[in-house]
Amino acid sequence: MRTFLDKLHDLKLKEVAQRRKIISETILRCQSEALGKAADFRKALLRAPEEPISLITEVKSKAPGRRNVESLDPEAVVRDYVTGGAKAISVLTDENWFGGSLETLEIVREATVLPLLHKEFIITPYQLLEGRVRGASAALILAYYFQQAELAKIIAEAKTIGLEAVVECSLENELPRALAVNPDILMINNRAIAAIPEEPIKTYDFGSVDVISSWWERNPELRSWKKQPGKLLISASCVNSQEDIISLLKIPCDAALIGNAAMVAPDRAGFIRSLSKTAKEYLSS
Repeated sequence: MRTFLDKLHDLKLKEVAQRRKIISETILRCQSEALGKAADFRKALLRAPEEPISLITEVKSKAPGRRNVESLDPEAVVRDYVTGGAKAISVLTDENWFGGSLETLEIVREATVLPLLHKEFIITPYQLLEGRVRGASAALILAYYFQQAELAKIIAEAKTIGLEAVVECSLENELPRALAVNPDILMINNRAIAAIPEEPIKTYDFGSVDVISSWWERNPELRSWKKQPGKLLISASCVNSQEDIISLLKIPCDAALIGNAAMVAPDRAGFIRSLSKTAKEYLSS
């Protein structure tokens, strides 16, 4: 069965081919080499046991089957996120399904000094360079798209151009090859996006914040990986409430990526503050 990610793989190949006609990889690489050091994504999010979980908030106008905002104002959204105490911001740049763009990433970079995650369906080094040039500190790398050797190669490429690689698994059978390359940052997606069918409208929202906890309990290799100094564990998707944050604090999860819930909150800053407050109160109780 072809999946939603297979469909996006084909779409990204076409998009990259078109953009290469406008600006070559060589030019992008030269532009990236002229940049200063990016904000430290991992350092901003790592937490000590007594600290509340770090929050990554996401800029996106829609998702399959859902529209978050009628008209996206990235600068206003970022102001809310910064006021609320977000430690980093994820910017989804896919246009067709999520209403994003590389220009949005650039606007967000100009609006904040927080480290930015370029959240895209990345299959080529060209896309890494596009994100770096527009201000990203880190790039999302889906384990679904890469075998172990290929995964190690694209992580190394990201590091070469000054990006941190955020390796994401959304199926448990992806975890062994992700851990085999010993990533510095691992994101577990509580939504099994790699199993969503090619037409995702009716199934995209399935998932539970309990997924990361169940993986943690079942996989000693994951627990061994996290014991290494400096390893960053992120929970993504289905983090919608104070109860979800408390659930994540029961394992050594450093950060939570808050997407739709943050975008649609009537008071974005207040919502983010409430999650951090809940984490602090839980840890001190």
